[in-house]
Amino acid sequence: MPDKYSVTLAPVTEEDCALISQWASSNTGLYASGIKSHVTAAAMKAFMDRADDEFLMACTPDGQAIGTVTWKPTQAPGNYVVGTMIGDPDMWGVGFGMEATILLVGMLFDSKGAHRVEFTCGLFNRRSVENFCSGLITVEGILRDYYFVDGAYHDALIGSILRDEYYAHREPLDIVPAKDKEAARTIVADFIEKNPIVPRNSPAAEPTKTER
Repeated sequence: MPDKYSVTLAPVTEEDCALISQWASSNTGLYASGIKSHVTAAAMKAFMDRADDEFLMACTPDGQAIGTVTWKPTQAPGNYVVGTMIGDPDMWGVGFGMEATILLVGMLFDSKGAHRVEFTCGLFNRRSVENFCSGLITVEGILRDYYFVDGAYHDALIGSILRDEYYAHREPLDIVPAKDKEAARTIVADFIEKNPIVPRNSPAAEPTKTER
């Protein structure tokens, strides 16, 4: 996995809904989800407000929105389903989708306590299949006739990454610097040494008559 990324993740704004609706109504939506949604910006915002899925924008370092990532928990604790859509076809094939997906998966493992992250991709989407079969994802099976595209049914791949498999490729990303964590522990240790914590049921914790 790369140490540095040319993609960042950011919250979705109301202005982004118009862009997402354009992507969902184009071939981009077809490649990402198997259908063209043909939704307005208002309808897209309403969908995002009521859907179980969480959305983030995938952006270039200068803030240009180039796609979205989504995730939602399943009924099984610690399990998440994710999806990625890179909006501009001119930006397909350069790795932005994979980078955005890796950032999202890292967030779920590092910050959400995820144990398993699940992916699905249609066998009509060559670039997604290439990423799917890159070795990072464990292919678990084929969903037969899962998508209907261009007048025919197409199978889909389903696969996942488990927590230990992910961390075999990289260490957790530190949001809080390690030196700050260590400094905080040292401060608390020094404080407790000077001000021992007395259990509430200890005789020493009972107030004396003069204290009463």
